Amino acid sequence: MDNFQLLYFTLIFFLAGITTELIGFGVATVSMALLPFILPLPIALPLVALISAAATGIVTLKSRAVGLMKLVAPLLIGSFIGVPLGILFLKTIEGKALGLALGVFLIAYAIYGLYLNGHLFMAASRASGTLTGLVAGFFGASFNIHGPLISLYSSSNSHLSHEDTKGLISSYMFFTGLFVIAGHAFSGRVTIEVLRYALLALPFLLLGLIAGAKLFRHINLLWLKRGIYIIALAAGLSLLLVG
Repeated sequence: MDNFQLLYFTLIFFLAGITTELIGFGVATVSMALLPFILPLPIALPLVALISAAATGIVTLKSRAVGLMKLVAPLLIGSFIGVPLGILFLKTIEGKALGLALGVFLIAYAIYGLYLNGHLFMAASRASGTLTGLVAGFFGASFNIHGPLISLYSSSNSHLSHEDTKGLISSYMFFTGLFVIAGHAFSGRVTIEVLRYALLALPFLLLGLIAGAKLFRHINLLWLKRGIYIIALAAGLSLLLVG
């Protein structure tokens, strides 16, 4: 990794930390949109899973997520099924096809966020929570991106404050992240090289979390989310064109 790539790498996780502190998710969205341009996906996927779990774990500890476990539990039940399916999907698709699949997923994710987010409604129930967790767990294991569906599910609980919503999203993503890391480890993807990159990324992630906490009350969160979706769209198109 040359000096430019190193700077690019550290900025990715700094921005990812800021985003996660502000809205409860974002490590995977930011990093999976940008990392594939300097790291191969077999390294980027388990690396982002590790860093995402660290970030969401910190946000969860700072939130009041314990009182939200009744809402989180159905999501986790679904994830327990969805994550192994996502890991199995990774075993069946390799190399260039995986990059193209990620590009298509990022474009679909960006279109959802820019044009449909806020216009869809999901009634909150145990059944919808379990189904949401299953689908989000699948995409969390295969592409590390499961925040949007959980954000949609949490938005159906209109009584939740922004702080509670962030706690709900981060706590789900932390526990599901542990499932995903276990799946990658079982599949032999958590290598020494991946752990070295994780140790390099962690300090910049922590700096981002600190900066995000300072900015929490001063940033327009709607514009932040739109910025994330635009990054995902541009990255998805680039992956398709390059691939």
